[in-house]
Amino acid sequence: MAVDVSRHLDRAKRFLERNKVQDAIDAYLQVLEESPTHLEATQALGDLYARLDRPDRAAVYYGLLFDLLTESKDDSKAVVIYTRFLKSAGAQPPERTARYALLLQKQNRVAEAIEQYGVAAETFPAQGRDDEGLACLERIAQLDPENIARHMKLGETAERLGKFTLAARAYLRAGQLATAAGDHKGALDLYARAHHLVPEDRSVSLFYAQCKLRAGDAAAAAKLLEPFSAAETDSTFLETYGDALMRAGDLDRARATLERSVREKSAGFGKLFELADRYTQSKQEKKALEVLTSVKKRMAQEHRESEFALQMDRVAESNPESIPVTEFWGALYNELNRESKYFEVLVRLFDLYFKAGEVRKACDTLERLVDIDAYDFRNQQRVDWLRGKVDDGILRGIAARLAKSASQSIPMAAATRNLGASKPTSMVSEGGAQQALEDMIVQTEIFLQYSLQSKAIERLQKIAEMFPGEEERNQRLSNLYESAHWWPPGARRKEETPVVSAEPAQGVTRSGAYTPETLRDLSKISEITQTVYRQPTPRAMLNIAVNEVGTYMRASRCIAIVGAPGRPPEMAAEYCASGIKPAPGTQIVLLLGQMEKASPDSLGGLVLDAAAAPILKEMGLATALGVALTDKETQAPAGMLLAAYAGQHRWKPNETYFLQAVGDQMLLSVSHTRLRSLVRRMGVSDEHTGLLGRSSYLDCLLSETGRAKTQGTPLALTILQIDRGPELVHQQGETLIERHMEQLAKSLQPVVRQNDVAVKYTAWSLAFILPDTTLAGARNLAEKLRKAAAAVRPPWDGALTVSAGIAEAIARPDFDSEDIVTDLMNRAETSLEEARKKGGDTIVAAEIVKR
Repeated sequence: MAVDVSRHLDRAKRFLERNKVQDAIDAYLQVLEESPTHLEATQALGDLYARLDRPDRAAVYYGLLFDLLTESKDDSKAVVIYTRFLKSAGAQPPERTARYALLLQKQNRVAEAIEQYGVAAETFPAQGRDDEGLACLERIAQLDPENIARHMKLGETAERLGKFTLAARAYLRAGQLATAAGDHKGALDLYARAHHLVPEDRSVSLFYAQCKLRAGDAAAAAKLLEPFSAAETDSTFLETYGDALMRAGDLDRARATLERSVREKSAGFGKLFELADRYTQSKQEKKALEVLTSVKKRMAQEHRESEFALQMDRVAESNPESIPVTEFWGALYNELNRESKYFEVLVRLFDLYFKAGEVRKACDTLERLVDIDAYDFRNQQRVDWLRGKVDDGILRGIAARLAKSASQSIPMAAATRNLGASKPTSMVSEGGAQQALEDMIVQTEIFLQYSLQSKAIERLQKIAEMFPGEEERNQRLSNLYESAHWWPPGARRKEETPVVSAEPAQGVTRSGAYTPETLRDLSKISEITQTVYRQPTPRAMLNIAVNEVGTYMRASRCIAIVGAPGRPPEMAAEYCASGIKPAPGTQIVLLLGQMEKASPDSLGGLVLDAAAAPILKEMGLATALGVALTDKETQAPAGMLLAAYAGQHRWKPNETYFLQAVGDQMLLSVSHTRLRSLVRRMGVSDEHTGLLGRSSYLDCLLSETGRAKTQGTPLALTILQIDRGPELVHQQGETLIERHMEQLAKSLQPVVRQNDVAVKYTAWSLAFILPDTTLAGARNLAEKLRKAAAAVRPPWDGALTVSAGIAEAIARPDFDSEDIVTDLMNRAETSLEEARKKGGDTIVAAEIVKR
């Protein structure tokens, strides 16, 4: 047979050489009789019939050639044959058109593929081949997934043919598209059609229920999901079902469901806050507090206390008359040590107690208000409100603690029960008033010096209320208003000269206009700074900084980098939001390089968008904002702090200020920690104890005092001594005392923090410099040190006792660091001398003498 095929092919070629086209056609036909799948003969016949201008016959053989090429997987040539010869040759068999569409789809020619699938989808049903036509419609829907009309057509055709699962899936996708387009009524109809076809499908029921919720039909949504709820573990389903039950008023079942959702996945806390809100509004406050307590515990385990506080604010603001919720709210901010917020809550709590007639609780609340801020002018008003309702002795005790002595009550109309409504008149004597003013001015100066802008403005507002117009005769107060960029309403301001690109003075922020966001940011900066400075190592400081910034800004990523530009980072830390994977180091380096090339805006922020920086797309981000960090001593670039979002985000000026402030404090804290490490390495007295020598004592105190003064953080000093030390040296000799001090130093090292600085003070005493520590904290540490020291037995027979003297540095703006250190050392020595006079085995705290 192969011989006959070759002979026929040779004959055909000779006929063509002599231009005998018909004879050549006959020869090629004889080839096909012997070998029906012969590609050369099939193509030759198509070409020859086209040459004879017989397109109908040519189309027959080109069609056969297309079929043969697709079977042999020669897709590219098959597409060329169809496009060139068959597409314009009239209707083709639908299966051939569908195959051509598939080849176009493989070549990513989507629009042409959709067109050909459409032709095949219309032709198949005409031949009674409905299933093949449906398959073409399904292909079209896959290629054009955002086209609601195509999904509708697929769903209607599948429903007509009894393919209910496919139809429901098409209606479901169409409903999703309608929802995205804002056509909620159309989406509801589409979900209803899908659910009618497959009511047992859990996904369809879930989407239908979510649409019902958006339409406000919570009861129907809960009914849709109830059949699946018993064995369900998916957090999205449980959250939706719980939300439906909650909105339908079935709060107890909603609580059980939402708590299951949180257990399955640590998310969905927001719905539990909403549930607590609804419990409160329905006067079931005990259950509301049970929910809030449970959520608080869970979120605290995940270190999300700040997020809990924000959500709690919304619940409390939604229920301003609820005493139990307000009490819980106040206890929260007391635990978080957020003094200003705690004060605000106590003000509301006092009003609620007084209104409810619970004067004993109102009195207790007033005492806490006075503890926090004795200068608040409304305290005297509250005392007057309570007069005659509680014991006068209690009120006299509160009045004695107020910063101002009340000479007369504030006039107040009996009908006016708003404690903030009255204006303070002559509440204080002239001498007391001047002293109160002086104290508040000093506090404001300190707040501005430490960049605590929000607290400074709060204090200035109180000054303006208590001493209206005082700035006109008090230049110091006028300067404070100007430095804080805040003036009392109606006050005459100095003419302001525009400043172009100037660095702000220390303690003054970068802008004169403070939005509410900026004021919240300033308060948060203070919190983050204190938290960062408490960390023991530079790496821990970077980690806490990015976590706090990322959580507060709700960013997708936050990255902190320490190191000179153009070089690999010395240290880096990254925060990733839930569901975001950490970026490889190479990507961070590339992003840093792109950031360094960006041109800063008018505020100094470096903004990058994914369109201009492909590295952002690789990291799953849309936009990023970075700020350059500068070494304050060398004024050289030393790092960067940046935040980024996966979605679109419009950067605001206060976000640039926030990042810059936190970044500067973070870099400063890292520098101080490195300095501490360097001092330890260079000033260790001996390798056995690991303590600094006495020669380093003054230098360390000066360094830590300067940092405490700059940052507005406390500083304490504890000196621990063996009682009767000089006598023991004489009795036992210096060698035994030295050996005991070595053992004592090693046993006490685990008790102190890494940031604390231990110094060998004398042959029988140790000094501990305690950054970020108040007098109360120093006392706690002294107790622990004495307990640990008592467990160390001396190398001779007999027992020893230990005493401690403690003192806290006085932060006065008119004191230099040297003055503060001298005062601190003297008071610590005085307390130690007092302990000796008492016979030892005690702790004596140095009193702070107010000047």
